[in-house]
Amino acid sequence: MDKERAYLVATPFKKRDKRSLKISDFVFALSLDLKWGPPEKVRALLQEAADEGLVRIEGDYVHAAFDDSQAEVPVGFKPQKEEDLFEKALRLVVSTTGMGRKEVISMVNERQDSLMGLVNLDAVALLVAKEVGAEVTDLAGEAYRNLIEEGAR
Repeated sequence: MDKERAYLVATPFKKRDKRSLKISDFVFALSLDLKWGPPEKVRALLQEAADEGLVRIEGDYVHAAFDDSQAEVPVGFKPQKEEDLFEKALRLVVSTTGMGRKEVISMVNERQDSLMGLVNLDAVALLVAKEVGAEVTDLAGEAYRNLIEEGAR
């Protein structure tokens, strides 16, 4: 078991001192409250945690399946932060437009919804960046390299 993943998953439960949370509350806690990743990535983390047996997902709720000794979150824990493509694109839109981060995230989510979820969130964030007039050539190259790497796995 990956200790960092266990800490990430345990944090929303520990912050609220509960063993069960609504999935939306879990995603909100890590994504918007702690700013540890976009909602799509937090949902992927949640699914990985369920596959590993750290949590159980039942309907709209997620239940902690770890014991407290498995996930004793160190004081001041923050995940290793490698700025991903999504974060870079968000920062680019914020700096280009002067809009707030939450407003940009909302804009990206609305655009992804209009594309019926068929396009991954990183690509949608790049599309939004391009639409607001940001220079995305370098990020588009990074996205292409990521796509090639994923295809090779």
